[in-house]
Amino acid sequence: MNLIRNKKGLALTAGSILLLAFLFLSSYQETIIRIPSPAFEPVRRFYWWMIVFGCGFLFCLGALLWIKEKLSDWMYPVTILLLGLFYILVLPPFTAPDEAAHFISAYRLSSQIMGKQAVADEEFLSHATQEEKERISRGANVLVRSGDDVPGLTPEAGQTSYNMVLTGLFSKDESQGVTVRSEIPVNTSPVVYVPQAAGITLARLLQLGYIPLVMLGRLCNLLAFAAMSYFAVRVMPFKKEVLMAVSCLPMTLHLAASYSYDAVFIGLSMMFFSWCFYLAFEKDKVTVKDTVLLALFLILLEPGKIVYLPLAGICLFIPSAKFQSKKQYFISFFSVLAAVLLAVFLVNRLVLAAWATQTESYVGWSEAAGYTLSDVINRPYDIFMVYYETFVTQLGYYLVTMLGGFLGNLDPNLTVPPFCLLLLCYALFISVLKREGEEVPLKTGQKWFLLFLVFLSACLVLASMLLGWTPKELTYITGVQGRYFIPLLPLVLLTIFDKNLSIKADLRRSAWYLECFVSIYALIRICSTASLRL
Repeated sequence: MNLIRNKKGLALTAGSILLLAFLFLSSYQETIIRIPSPAFEPVRRFYWWMIVFGCGFLFCLGALLWIKEKLSDWMYPVTILLLGLFYILVLPPFTAPDEAAHFISAYRLSSQIMGKQAVADEEFLSHATQEEKERISRGANVLVRSGDDVPGLTPEAGQTSYNMVLTGLFSKDESQGVTVRSEIPVNTSPVVYVPQAAGITLARLLQLGYIPLVMLGRLCNLLAFAAMSYFAVRVMPFKKEVLMAVSCLPMTLHLAASYSYDAVFIGLSMMFFSWCFYLAFEKDKVTVKDTVLLALFLILLEPGKIVYLPLAGICLFIPSAKFQSKKQYFISFFSVLAAVLLAVFLVNRLVLAAWATQTESYVGWSEAAGYTLSDVINRPYDIFMVYYETFVTQLGYYLVTMLGGFLGNLDPNLTVPPFCLLLLCYALFISVLKREGEEVPLKTGQKWFLLFLVFLSACLVLASMLLGWTPKELTYITGVQGRYFIPLLPLVLLTIFDKNLSIKADLRRSAWYLECFVSIYALIRICSTASLRL
């Protein structure tokens, strides 16, 4: 049986590599002839090596999956890192959603870590240039090295951004003084920018140039995500492949390989889920250290994204019998609850106060009136109809953008094609099927409770954009993207895990391989498209 599986797996590997060669190598000459040379010669070479290394990655992955009888633990995080490196290079800096704002937020934290002045003050303003004063007046205030404020990296991937990255990858910083970049920083928990800030700090200490600084911050974010997802997979007592499948989605890897703080939130949420399930279904006794670690995960996760606060209810899965006594259970429960609520309040008190007292709202991007909390309270039927219209018209968009549609800055030309989205759905479905010998620890009531928690979080996700981004003139909630629902996806998938939905064949390796193939195929396709842009 293993021999048959291995032959089929190796045939799948060979077939997928031949497909890539047929699709891209046959049109290679036609593509590079449209890339100007010698001005953009590095872009030509990059496209060629992207095809070569992409096929090489799939060859090595397939060989390891179907030649080795037992897979090593290190294979999962290494695969995340290697795939992430492809995303780092193919989707240049600032092409991820809101990445420039996340970059400047991480830069500010880096300055604070280094003990340097992080934001412009009155003294800086007194000798600032007119352009710097205009930027400060619009809300930008983060100080950067003068060499770290140069044009060229834009939200749209193209020849110029590729060429800038490839030619400046090993540059050194020779700038003098500081300046203010135009982006307005994100005011949230600084914890979500620690990995990116660590990379920026290391680059500044080594006096690396602008491009290596930006890329090193991205790399550290990817490393942090790989470590968090690896921890989650190791700790998860059942259906580890669900977390692996969610971690390898194109949109998840795209966020992890950028400055986006969503990568940290996804990683923290998976760590929290796996730890809760470990305490609930595997560990015999829950100690004080276990409770402290559980509280730590929640304190790191919830203040930055209060829309995921209902997910803390998963803690209720942990039986009171696993504590030393009923007293210790209730002390632990209320201590964790108090610590999380306090952290949420301290980080979000200004936003919560504004929502509670706001009587009028103005949506800047549409120059129209927006919704307020009083509208939600006083007009429940109207709000329900807005939610209903959103569900009917936007559900498909959320699903596509959660999996990997419209990568880059929601660029419709840089997307995962429909047949690849079907392969991703297949990989997710295979990850939740019951195999022979597996036990299903989740009871029916617990599954319904999980769906209820997911529903509450999804409603809060929509509510945050209803109150902050949607004008009243629209009949649906705007500004919501599928990536906001990635932390909820593992829980939805786990509710499908059922004893009546089982399969005898072990298709996990092939499903994971196809998921990785989708990333390589989509990235080569994106590289082909972006390298032809001016």
